[in-house]
Amino acid sequence: MDSIFSRRSPAPSESNYAKYRPYIREDFRECCAYCLMHETYAGGEENFELDHFRPKSRPEFSGLINEYANLYYACHPCNHQKHNHWPSEELRAKGFQFVDTCNESFSIHFEEDDGYWNPISNAGRYTEERLRLNSGHKTKIRKMIAEWLSLLGEPSIDWNRPLKSQIAIIVNLNRTECSSE
Repeated sequence: MDSIFSRRSPAPSESNYAKYRPYIREDFRECCAYCLMHETYAGGEENFELDHFRPKSRPEFSGLINEYANLYYACHPCNHQKHNHWPSEELRAKGFQFVDTCNESFSIHFEEDDGYWNPISNAGRYTEERLRLNSGHKTKIRKMIAEWLSLLGEPSIDWNRPLKSQIAIIVNLNRTECSSE
């Protein structure tokens, strides 16, 4: 199965990683690399940050600070929870690591059930526990989006694809309702 997000090629080249933000945002389709939530339902663009997948504060990754492929778009709650955590070599050998949505699909790590993400791999367990992907707020939002789509006769969410295109009908409907008031 394919990854959820794809990166542009060739990658831009900058000497300051902050300059990558518009490119990273576009590559991640305005969605968090970890909880997969679109900006619309995760506090807006101002609530998103550039995350160093391999933490920049760890000495072994200090050379990756401006590496485009190491930058992920993350909502503040996920980025805050992830912080500078990185599994030990021993844990990674057993498959306990962060799910990499640029190289892996959702369905090999999680099964969705009414807004709750059941981890089905060690990477899924590690990611869910570290990032609190099943916090009450996140499961409620996922469930709410699914209910709206169902009411509109739309297909269920496919978490193997970026959420942006799947929620377009809801976002456009909300914009139409707001502009008519």
